[in-house]
Amino acid sequence: MSAITPPRSPRDPSRASLAASWGVWVARRRWWVLSVWAVLFVAAAAAYPHLLGNLVASDYSVSGSDSSRVAHLIETDFTAAGAEQDVIVFDSEALTVSDTPYRDTIAKVLESVRGKPGVAALLGPTEPGAQDQISADGHAAIASLGLSGDDRQRADRAKSLQETIASAAAGTQVHAYLTGYSPSANDLTEVENEDVEHAESIGIPVAFIVLMIAFGAVVAAFVPLLTALVSLVGTFGVLSALSGVASFDAFLLSIVTMIGVGVAIDYSLFISSRFREELARARQSGRPDAVEHAVGVAMSTSGRTILFSGILVMISLFSLFVVKSPIFHGIAEGAVLVVACTLLTAWSMLPALLAALGDKVNRWPLPRRLRPPEMGQSADAARASGWARWARTVLAHPWLAAPAAALLILFAIPALGLHLGIDLGLESVSGTPSGKAEIVLERSFTPGLLSPVQVLASHEGSGRLSGHDLAQLDAFTESVARDHRVSAVYSIATLLKQTEGEVSVQALRRLEADPSAKALLAQTLNVGNGSNRTIVTIVPSVPVDSTKATDLVHNLRDQVIPSYGSHGGPQMLVGGSTAQFVDLGAETIGKLPLVLAIVLSLSFLYLLLIFRSLLIPLKAVVMNLLATAAAFGLVTWVFQDGHLSGALGFESVGYIQTYLPIMVFAVLFGLSMDYEVFLIRRMQEEWIATHDNDEAVATGLAHTARPILAAAAIMTAVFGCFLVADVLELKEFGLALDHM
Repeated sequence: MSAITPPRSPRDPSRASLAASWGVWVARRRWWVLSVWAVLFVAAAAAYPHLLGNLVASDYSVSGSDSSRVAHLIETDFTAAGAEQDVIVFDSEALTVSDTPYRDTIAKVLESVRGKPGVAALLGPTEPGAQDQISADGHAAIASLGLSGDDRQRADRAKSLQETIASAAAGTQVHAYLTGYSPSANDLTEVENEDVEHAESIGIPVAFIVLMIAFGAVVAAFVPLLTALVSLVGTFGVLSALSGVASFDAFLLSIVTMIGVGVAIDYSLFISSRFREELARARQSGRPDAVEHAVGVAMSTSGRTILFSGILVMISLFSLFVVKSPIFHGIAEGAVLVVACTLLTAWSMLPALLAALGDKVNRWPLPRRLRPPEMGQSADAARASGWARWARTVLAHPWLAAPAAALLILFAIPALGLHLGIDLGLESVSGTPSGKAEIVLERSFTPGLLSPVQVLASHEGSGRLSGHDLAQLDAFTESVARDHRVSAVYSIATLLKQTEGEVSVQALRRLEADPSAKALLAQTLNVGNGSNRTIVTIVPSVPVDSTKATDLVHNLRDQVIPSYGSHGGPQMLVGGSTAQFVDLGAETIGKLPLVLAIVLSLSFLYLLLIFRSLLIPLKAVVMNLLATAAAFGLVTWVFQDGHLSGALGFESVGYIQTYLPIMVFAVLFGLSMDYEVFLIRRMQEEWIATHDNDEAVATGLAHTARPILAAAAIMTAVFGCFLVADVLELKEFGLALDHM
């Protein structure tokens, strides 16, 4: 290889650049680098099934919250009840529970489940102690099942139990399904994975078409897609390796795919565009080392730009760690990881690939009328282009920017009425076993059986539950049962009335002494752990992820429980899935100002360090903040207010996913900086060469407008295709990120 002589022209950005030297080093060792990446790609692809098999349910808990304390105490003090309460649902159109074949099927299913790993408790619909477990018409019945283990164990056990139950009921006239938090999450995982595959099957071809139009050649259009594939598979490989020590959920995988594909295509588009431009210029000047020189210049310009942008995205994402919830931490880790893997791919595999292709990158060109302006055009040609003329027009008439700013403000207004909640996506799993079970529950029982509200009552101080505690719990049970949002309430008081006929300490002692009642009592009282805590199970008559259910939790915490606590009764904490959603919403709203402050301040300081200017970072932060607010406003207008529900195929639940605002802000703010940094860096490069501000702006825009428009169109295609997803949260994220 001939040595590269640093050019003396100040226009050459590769002069004295470590990035350029790195690019040349990779270009000279292109085949070694590509071989290493080929091995890594195969290994990562082989690990992908392992990652899919280790996905768990989304963890909406908040560290230190009441719901988390309840979950921890139930898991440690009520081992007989299990960490999660699931339901086996039986249904038959032809038979009723009074028919012998129906009862035989129930017995067969329960026998197949009893004793399985993780089954801590099981109560059939016809067993002693069963309450309200047979529907009014007798065609449906339920069995309660307590599932033990951590998140991953419960997910695996729920999947195994679903298969066992389906096998036991096969060939009978009775359908049997398992539902609950983990079974529903498992089924939702499959639906989300199918949604991602469907969206990408649309988005990738559209992105390829955009790339062909942007590059004017088929081979060049393949380069960003190949880079995206390698970086995404590499990320999955790292996640698979980490799954042995950390838990990942399906939603994280969806976000990683969504962000990874868009970012990787964008970053590789910027580098590939500059490589082709510099390669054409080097060929025109007769350089013998044109390919290596072009790689070096591309890495010292666009390569450095994507590095700055990628770091900015990661800085924004790291702000999510201030929110004390695993779902935020998991998505932050996954998103940071995919950006890091994308940068690694773009800084090693991509320059090696471009060097290997060389002039072949321009193979299979489109017809001349469809190609972009010639690569390597002169500075004079760039200054005379339409984009340069437009830039000069805007510079001469700055008020032309006012309509765009006004439109962004208009779009942002609906965000002022933003409401938060958690939609579990149950509508999208209607065809799965858990979804079919939930349809039966809603039809014949109550949707609240999916995940009841749990109130943990503890005796204040040392000792067992007192007579006063029991009396207060009895009154509390009767009071809550009268709420129109409640279908049923089960407590130690209802159990004592059913078995002993009275609520008293003496009745409790008699029940504790009865060996036949030990298993049933252990699901309500922490027998063997002090008998000082008890669980009150409240079954809502409304869906667990509805606003009425969250209102019930607020009412219990703010009004009902304080009224009993004021009389010296037991200490009561509200837990369960709905309470987790409430706690997550409070944590999100509480930490939103801090996340905003962290992202804005660190982004400003980082841009200040890069550009050595106060005005450029300030303008960039303000404009991107306005664009992000507009995205929130559009998401609120569409999904919360229900506009375009028919066109987009969804039914509004009246709120936006609790974790969407903070997550989208961190992701969107970082990603939206990419184009600005790319544009400003090129303007800065032109200014260094000419010291003419207006010409630097005009020429910089002329050189970058086409790749920026192509990158924006690709992002729109990749994110916008998630609007076809069945899962509502994917639609919301797709629309939010689509308007960056």
